[in-house]
Amino acid sequence: MSGFAGSQRMARRRGARQVAALGLMAVLLASCSHHRTVAVETPPPAPVAVPRPLLPAQLGAIVPPPRAADGGYQTINHGIDSRQAEWHVRAALNVAAIGCRSDADAGLVPAYNALLTSQRGALAAADTSVKASFRARLGGGWQDAHDRYMTQLYNFFAQPAAKAAFCAAADQVAPQAAAVPAGGFEAFAQTALPALEAPFLASYRAVDDYRIALAAWTAGQNGAPQTELAVAAPATGPRLGYAEMGTLIAWQPEQNTRLAAR
Repeated sequence: MSGFAGSQRMARRRGARQVAALGLMAVLLASCSHHRTVAVETPPPAPVAVPRPLLPAQLGAIVPPPRAADGGYQTINHGIDSRQAEWHVRAALNVAAIGCRSDADAGLVPAYNALLTSQRGALAAADTSVKASFRARLGGGWQDAHDRYMTQLYNFFAQPAAKAAFCAAADQVAPQAAAVPAGGFEAFAQTALPALEAPFLASYRAVDDYRIALAAWTAGQNGAPQTELAVAAPATGPRLGYAEMGTLIAWQPEQNTRLAAR
């Protein structure tokens, strides 16, 4: 009997221990259920170095002109009348015939010669109109002002930074200009002049975009916006001579002489 009683006592002890263990597990589970999950913060990624904006070397000397009220650049071609636009197209193609010398430009001189012949009357009328406007505004001092204007006009289209794109545009425009029917050159100039000027406007926009990008980059580096940017000195382009309109009209292509008309 004593062995049976001892077995019962041992069984009761084991049961008590099991109950106690189960109770402890319940307490631990209940305790864990009230604990909040702790989020582990991931460190932010390391900053990526942003390269400093670069301006192409050929644009380094360009100073874009100011903007007009309509948003366009105030170049020598901005805000002119239709007669003056004809004269500017002629000047642009004259510069191209003189300065564009790649194999792709071989047709420029013949096209320019043909233009002077086919549009002789329109060009003479444009020249007269431009000079009359200078006389009306300036009186006796108009000639010197007109000479400066013509120098500025030629130098605008001779800017070296946009030469390649300008020559390509002139290669397209010059044959079209030579083929314009009589009486149609004034209308033609309204689309031809923007095409010839576009390469120079693109160079101005590239410089302005660079300035904006540089200011943003500087702000990111220093934590404060940049208030002023260094501006490169203006380019000193070639100065071209020119001849009187009468001389140009009398020019014969077979003389193989290139003239720029005043």
